[in-house]
Amino acid sequence: MIYALKDYQEAAASDLLTALERAHEEYRLSGEHQSVCLVAPTGAGKTVIATAVVERLFHGDPETGRPALEGATVLWVTDDPSLNIQTLRKMYSASSLLHTGPQLLTIDGAFDAEVLPPNAVSFLNIQKLRRGSLYEQGGTDRRKWSLWDTISNTSRRVGGRFLVVIDEAHRGTGNGSDRPTVISRIISGAPERHRAAAPVVWGITATPERFQQAMSAARKPSRVQRGVNVDVADVRASGLVKDIIVLHNPQGGPAADTALTVEAVRAVREYEAKWAAYAEVNNEDAPLPILVVQVKAKVSAKDISDLAASLKDAWPGLTTDGIVHTFGEWDGVAHGHIPLPSGAGVRYVEPHAVQDDRRARVVLCKEAITTGWDCPRAEVLLSFRTARDATYIAQLLGRMVRTPLARRIDDDESLNTVAVFLPYFDTKQVEAVAAAFHDGAQSEDIGASEAVTSLITCSRNQAVSGDAWKVASDLPTYTKPAQRSRSSITRLRKLAHLLAYDDIDEDAPTQANEVLLTAMVGRIESARVTGELDRAVKATTTVRMTATTHDLATGQTKVIEGGAVPLDPRGVEREYRRAARLWPDQIADEYLARRYETGAGLTATKGEIIALTKDPDALNAVESTAAAYVRELDRKYRRRIDALHSARRAEYDELREQSVSAEETRLILPDTVTARPSDAASSDQLHLYADRVDGMYPHIANGWEREILDAELGDPQLLGWYRNPSSGRRALRVPYVDTPKNAVYPDFVFFHRGADGEISVSIVDPHGTHLADGVDKLHALASYAQRHGKRYARIDAVAKGQDGRLLRLNLVRVEDASAALSVQQASEIEDLFERLGTLYC
Repeated sequence: MIYALKDYQEAAASDLLTALERAHEEYRLSGEHQSVCLVAPTGAGKTVIATAVVERLFHGDPETGRPALEGATVLWVTDDPSLNIQTLRKMYSASSLLHTGPQLLTIDGAFDAEVLPPNAVSFLNIQKLRRGSLYEQGGTDRRKWSLWDTISNTSRRVGGRFLVVIDEAHRGTGNGSDRPTVISRIISGAPERHRAAAPVVWGITATPERFQQAMSAARKPSRVQRGVNVDVADVRASGLVKDIIVLHNPQGGPAADTALTVEAVRAVREYEAKWAAYAEVNNEDAPLPILVVQVKAKVSAKDISDLAASLKDAWPGLTTDGIVHTFGEWDGVAHGHIPLPSGAGVRYVEPHAVQDDRRARVVLCKEAITTGWDCPRAEVLLSFRTARDATYIAQLLGRMVRTPLARRIDDDESLNTVAVFLPYFDTKQVEAVAAAFHDGAQSEDIGASEAVTSLITCSRNQAVSGDAWKVASDLPTYTKPAQRSRSSITRLRKLAHLLAYDDIDEDAPTQANEVLLTAMVGRIESARVTGELDRAVKATTTVRMTATTHDLATGQTKVIEGGAVPLDPRGVEREYRRAARLWPDQIADEYLARRYETGAGLTATKGEIIALTKDPDALNAVESTAAAYVRELDRKYRRRIDALHSARRAEYDELREQSVSAEETRLILPDTVTARPSDAASSDQLHLYADRVDGMYPHIANGWEREILDAELGDPQLLGWYRNPSSGRRALRVPYVDTPKNAVYPDFVFFHRGADGEISVSIVDPHGTHLADGVDKLHALASYAQRHGKRYARIDAVAKGQDGRLLRLNLVRVEDASAALSVQQASEIEDLFERLGTLYC
């Protein structure tokens, strides 16, 4: 893959491969038809996940040693030719192994074959299978094979290696069209016409219920159903989708339309300026944001002309050529341009082509881009739809949430937002849309972002000492271990290449290889000394010959042991390839090349790798060596890595997050963050970030938190404080001791000036004794204090005492930390606070 998969994408791809392999094997053994469904919310990168699966089906996975599924054949089915084109282009751009033509094919008029090609994805839109279509009939002068026969023949000959992919599968049960008929005929075949059913169906959807209904509604045969689910929380944490959709609800009616157009243009130009500033600092190409205008269902030529004029008046430099539309037809002409009185025209652009059209800055749409569309440049939406069209708004928002650079921007959180103007929605409708996104409903209409109705951008607070900022930026935090961790061997080689690319250590790749190969040689030499290596090599590169004689007269049978016959070179190579697949990142081939350079024989060296693979502890030992060296390089070069631009730092951060354990890292403190004012929010001074207008930070504090904050703000030595978020790279994350994939995110960090002039740092976490995970949280903070206590004046776990007053345990104190770690049950926590706790305020 060209793209590095996010953690949850790697997990989903691995689980999908396992499910598809099981489906193939069960169909082969029992003939029972199968279905597998990938369930993921909008923005999860379903196509990228599918690309990784297809790539590994066709070519295997060298990192894990998973072999290819020989003869795998994929038919990709949708009801939208534009969606097929978009998917093909995504696959081509994401994969390093799949190529258009031989492996990514569009079924068109030139296609006429008895079976679909193996090791290829054939894209088909169902319109080609409707009655009366040229493709439906075979045995004619124009076509030898109908597509129906081609699909049926493939089902029979390829069996469980034939995968029929139903993309946007939630749309497979739509009423009022013949799509369900076409889909069910692809899935179930037509016994009366001797057409075979698809052995394995692979659905891709955000709503599994509809896919399951489609499987049940299809004619027999029945199917074994399996599902792979992507959690919306993982998508939100990935940085692939915008964090926040800001829903503006200005009122004013038609008279205010022009003013709102000006405001929407102002918003998109503000995004453009911020992206340009970010790109200049990070030496990247700046994304060109797009303004999407959703017009009314019945829009006139004068409406379009007036809108275009308003847009150009508000946006200096915007030309008519920069305004495009995606309407299915205009004035009876399919995909036609819209003429303007000036003689120019608003040009039509296919939805899938908008993202790559660098001239397009404003997109006029109705409904064509509400499903399947993907345009990360779309960052502002102005909708002239009414409240009755809430579903369309939700669908459209779900298509606009992808981040332009496929990652969260840590330097400026406002670049992780989308601005939406809904002048014809009442307040309740806007709140309903926001609530749907907040709940993360699994729906094709709802993405993984959060929608809010107000947002404030807060900058670094000038009232907070620069010394406090310096200390804050150096506080230790921890990554979340990956769901599917990458091999430490692969991580080491990747880290080494990053260090060389960034001119931090040009010798790092050579040194990394030396560390890995030395570890492998060490295991082999240890086995050589004991004689185990010779025995293992002989056992794996020879065949023991035996013969059996049968005396016809006496009826006796005798087994005669023969000598050992060496495997021929091809046999050794097969065994070597099988063993080498178990070693990540082609490191076995590196070992082979190194030994060959020193004059060792190829057959003998291959035998060493085969023998080494038989040692159950060998790979783990080399992995451990690699993991230790990754940590060593990370510590050695942390300062230089931190000095890189954020675009480069992001690659190192992702590498850290692919580890099997929680890795120490640093807080990412951006220049700006976003805050959400509300009726329940309060505003306080001296936060690290503050509103530019009043110097205050809006946030919500419950009863305990309010008490703690009032006490700390009353301390004249307080320099500043930080409200720790519950996720993201700017969050101080303290992993649980036994389950490091879970963590506590302490509520507050406070910075004080001591009597000696030095800055002291304190972590304060209100820590209810009644919580189910109270013991895990207490252990996590105590363990963190044992590792990093010298950096802090206090690491306070806070709870209510029996008299209702707040008590604290300062876990920097050795006795408090030891006592906290000895707690085994939640019922013991209250007693601990009563015995050792001191009054907080």
